[in-house]
Amino acid sequence: MDDYLLLEHMRAGNQEAFDEFYQRYHQYIFQIAYKVLANRPEAEDITQEVFIEIYQRCDQYQASRGSIKAWVAVKTRSRAIDRLRKKPEVLADKLEDIITNASPAADQFVIEKMEKDILRAALLKLPLPQQQAIYHMYYDQFTQKEIALKTNRPLGSVKSSIRYGLQNLKKQKSLLRWIGSGGGDK
Repeated sequence: MDDYLLLEHMRAGNQEAFDEFYQRYHQYIFQIAYKVLANRPEAEDITQEVFIEIYQRCDQYQASRGSIKAWVAVKTRSRAIDRLRKKPEVLADKLEDIITNASPAADQFVIEKMEKDILRAALLKLPLPQQQAIYHMYYDQFTQKEIALKTNRPLGSVKSSIRYGLQNLKKQKSLLRWIGSGGGDK
């Protein structure tokens, strides 16, 4: 039975259709949640929440907006990101991973949309020269020389902007961790 028919049967309350849908998508949903959260128990919770939501609201699926698999993926990623937003210390760890593990060549493949959103928000808090230099390096994948040419700035200034920008991003990570530990409530 195809996915669309499974959803139709689930709308009618068919438990067997739900069981089949669960078997088909359990691992897929868990993998997405785990990739975002990097925490097995949290990913398992999200997986369960997503299945409950799908079962209770399977009428929300709209074929005109994409495949059922894509709908499930978006729903899962959204729930996992919501969970992250409730835990500033987890966001801080994700930010640190992005800063230390990102390389210009791997950026497009390794850093997922959610991680890019976290980094963009952090970048907006930096002085403009630092924002531009880091953005061009990690998003446009420019070399430091190319950034200097594009921004009409000396190479040494570009290198300093990148270095100070990364240091400032790490400070933001420390602030997020401090807030997550309750330090911001005093």
